[in-house]
Amino acid sequence: MQRQLFLTNSDEAVSPVIGTILILAIMLTVTGTMLAWGIPQIQQNEAYAIYTSAQNNLLNFDADLDHVISQGEGASRTSTISFSSGTFVQRENLDEIRYYYTAVSWSDSKIIGVKKGTESFAIMDNLETVDDYRITLVYPNGTQWIGDSIDSYVSGFPALDYGVKATYTSTINSTQVGGFFIYGTDSLSYKYASVSGVFKMRMLNGGVVSKEPGGQFYVSSQPLTRSVINEVIDQQDSYDSLTLYQTDYNMSSSIKSLMAGNFVFDIRNQGGNDTALNIYSLRIAFDGESSDAFERYYVKNNNFEYTQYYFSKEDSVTVYNELSTSEIDVEYSQSTPFDFRLLERTIHVKFSLR
Repeated sequence: MQRQLFLTNSDEAVSPVIGTILILAIMLTVTGTMLAWGIPQIQQNEAYAIYTSAQNNLLNFDADLDHVISQGEGASRTSTISFSSGTFVQRENLDEIRYYYTAVSWSDSKIIGVKKGTESFAIMDNLETVDDYRITLVYPNGTQWIGDSIDSYVSGFPALDYGVKATYTSTINSTQVGGFFIYGTDSLSYKYASVSGVFKMRMLNGGVVSKEPGGQFYVSSQPLTRSVINEVIDQQDSYDSLTLYQTDYNMSSSIKSLMAGNFVFDIRNQGGNDTALNIYSLRIAFDGESSDAFERYYVKNNNFEYTQYYFSKEDSVTVYNELSTSEIDVEYSQSTPFDFRLLERTIHVKFSLR
């Protein structure tokens, strides 16, 4: 018997194989896309959820801190806080804050070069009323230095430190023209490193600043401030009084670093010095990672303005040669005097496991 061979159409024989290969390719592509996009997205969502939970805990803690700070010496409160990830630490003198004030209407002092560690700075009167200044520096240990500006330049004093307070008058009379304060500001800081980047939160002066990956620090809870607006007609945009708080944290009897867990925070107001002044202008200078956030906050909410302080060679050859010639800070001024209070408060903080 003769056997016959029948060949089917080659396209019909190959098409099922090609179809299977295409289906597998599509499945692999879809799966790869899901893995490449979906898993990182899930991880980012998880990281943000961890950060949001920590932020809510810290904002609640900040509300308790505000009560303790504002109620006065001896006030206390207990808070419970939970962190599922990240670290929480005390960081001493993390930011530097300087307050400059003008105590008279007939002078406008321009100052640059003041900061921790400096041994010289510059000062001159924009209104050209004061020719030379007599400076008194009071150091935290109680020692004093008194000296005069020469060609707007002040030098020869011990290095400035946190806690230094300065006043200045004209060399021809004893009327106080203004002064400044230098502070190192403690921070209770939270940091969480995730696949999305690093999340940060810092608690200082009754407020909270936060930073998310790729962004800048911003004020997530306003610093503790008290103000009374002037009710006199045509002066409603001016202050009758303005009160700011300058806080430090005392954790001498407690651990200073926490990892994930549930904790009880005991906080108590240990008091501090109160400064009360009648002034016409207030300049605040911030140095630190969170400085831009605070500057933006005071400009937006307290009528401060960005101001440049500049010394040209015509102002002073000595200053031009010896110091950086420009600084930009925020300043508030008005034509009538207002009551300014700067309240220093030390807050005792103790952590324990819940």
